[in-house]
Amino acid sequence: MIYYIFKTQVFTIFLSLSHLTALNLSSVVTDYVGGQEGDYKIYELNKGRSLVFETKKKDFDRNMIVFMRDSKLHFNVRYDEAFANKDIVIKEAKTCTYFTLLKETSDYQLFDCPRSLYFINKRQTPVRVNDLTVKDKAFISKGPPVYLEKAMIYFQGRAL
Repeated sequence: MIYYIFKTQVFTIFLSLSHLTALNLSSVVTDYVGGQEGDYKIYELNKGRSLVFETKKKDFDRNMIVFMRDSKLHFNVRYDEAFANKDIVIKEAKTCTYFTLLKETSDYQLFDCPRSLYFINKRQTPVRVNDLTVKDKAFISKGPPVYLEKAMIYFQGRAL
């Protein structure tokens, strides 16, 4: 699955005990930090452009930062068999002017762009979308799950 990521936004990767999960990056990883020893093991492959996660136990939810030469990625690593990822390719997200409506509720509108999602908040107060506070509208990363407050509203390319 391709994740189009805005490097300033936090996203989530789900792991499983039944398979490895590969995170494939366009740049060489210089360092990473996060998680807790015993949750998972990380292997560096593909000349430093891939991190492979081997899950060691259930029920964890950790933060992680991956450092590359000119940037860094912030994400959550969470155990969940139902939503587990196998192969993730990270690409740079971009804003757009052409988008299509994925879902509309009384609280929000979610639009699909080629390399991002566009979120419009219809509430009178700011909301949390993943770890981003949105007052009225924002472009967000496409591919990883999207949470409005703590409820998942987008997963694997479709609105829920």
